[in-house]
Amino acid sequence: MKCRVVKHNRERDLLDMGRVSKPVMQALIGILFCVLLGVMVKVQGWFALLWLPLGFAIGLFATAQIALPIMLGLPRAIRLVSRGAMRPGVYARLLTVPILWLVAVSGMLFLVGFFWPSEGNDAFNIGTGLGIFAILVSPLSSKKSRSDFREDFDRSYGQFYTKFERSD
Repeated sequence: MKCRVVKHNRERDLLDMGRVSKPVMQALIGILFCVLLGVMVKVQGWFALLWLPLGFAIGLFATAQIALPIMLGLPRAIRLVSRGAMRPGVYARLLTVPILWLVAVSGMLFLVGFFWPSEGNDAFNIGTGLGIFAILVSPLSSKKSRSDFREDFDRSYGQFYTKFERSD
């Protein structure tokens, strides 16, 4: 009979507590999207059918390009650099892309706001907020999402690994 050594990871246990499965999370976000769309059509009229999905798409896309690399990639890079498995040059590359996206999205939102003021456009604002929320909770909803991110991280920043260690 083989004995197996189980490495206890308290951080992983804390993350697993209260976890909602990915299909349930997607269903909740979909239901919330439909309810908010109905409410916004009642409040703002038929233009809400354009603005809420547009805001949702912009919120999803922008947050995926800006927040996720920082939220998930930076802690992983810090851990790997402190172990000596990765070179510190990864920090500049890891932060450059989100900063460029932040500048591009800010410019785009400025132009959208200039031509179509979003102060009174509650549907756009609510859609953007829902898109941001949806993308921020997505990596927390399943182990598959986190493992996919780890694979993307290794593929994107693999050149910064030291020759002694290639992966976590």
